[in-house]
Amino acid sequence: MTAKRYDPQTKAAILNAAFAARKERKAWTEVFQAAQAAGYHGSPEGIEQMVRKAAKRRPGRPRKPGRPRKLGRPRKTAARAPQAPTGIPEVGALIAKLVQDQVRATLDKVIADLRAAQQ
Repeated sequence: MTAKRYDPQTKAAILNAAFAARKERKAWTEVFQAAQAAGYHGSPEGIEQMVRKAAKRRPGRPRKPGRPRKLGRPRKTAARAPQAPTGIPEVGALIAKLVQDQVRATLDKVIADLRAAQQ
């Protein structure tokens, strides 16, 4: 079934009548009758849906508080590019230097022992 379109004046009149009826705490059947008097041609479920959708868009309505954020989760920020850990390259360079020094010391000792054995 195709949606019924109302011109802006008729829709405003329908919604004003429906909001007035809801403000008086009337039931949806009475809201439906008030909307029909203002020019509504749909079903009771349709006016309920139209009123609820329009009520969400009304300016000046305070928003309900939402669910709190999870701890540790940033507020809608752009994702950062992954960075290399700062301590790892320094430790790797330190280990490489220690190994190189040990190898050099061992080779120097072996070379000195070989020279001493030749003489």
